[in-house]
Amino acid sequence: MSKQEMAHREHAAALWFAKCRRGVMAVEERVALDTWRADAANAAALGEMERNWTLLNGAQGQLTPAPVAAARQRVARSALLAVMCAAFIGIGMISYTGNHEFWTTLDWVER
Repeated sequence: MSKQEMAHREHAAALWFAKCRRGVMAVEERVALDTWRADAANAAALGEMERNWTLLNGAQGQLTPAPVAAARQRVARSALLAVMCAAFIGIGMISYTGNHEFWTTLDWVER
């Protein structure tokens, strides 16, 4: 079997898998699926698609971040934002106090 035929078979298997997952199928679709699945290679391609789907569903819990980790990230992001705001306010206060050692002679404060 050529790579092109294999790709076509896998594409058809993906389409049939999606139609089966969608729910209710028309009688004509069910007959077309049974006819297509009568070929052993097509049935194997559809079976492989179903196994891959099952494996991905099993791994989904391991791929999504835990709620605790997500909450920890939000707290860390908020703390970083607060520190950055405090630093910018401190720099702003120093710049407007007239502390000339803080600025160079080319700065607009000394004009």
